[in-house]
Amino acid sequence: MPRKRIYTDEERQNRHREASRKYREANLEKVTAYNKQWKVDNWEYYREYNREYLRRWRQSKKMGRVTS
Repeated sequence: MPRKRIYTDEERQNRHREASRKYREANLEKVTAYNKQWKVDNWEYYREYNREYLRRWRQSKKMGRVTS
């Protein structure tokens, strides 16, 4: 019986990215519908995330740093 191949973290990430890209390409409508529904179901997450993002942005603006 052949041994199972062991991938490095980088190889694993690349394989995952490629598989995800292929899946999204093949099932674009399904993925789009799922993402829209997820945003509707998790609007509280977005509210908190945006609040935190704006807080950090204002903080960095006060410090005089330019972040891109």
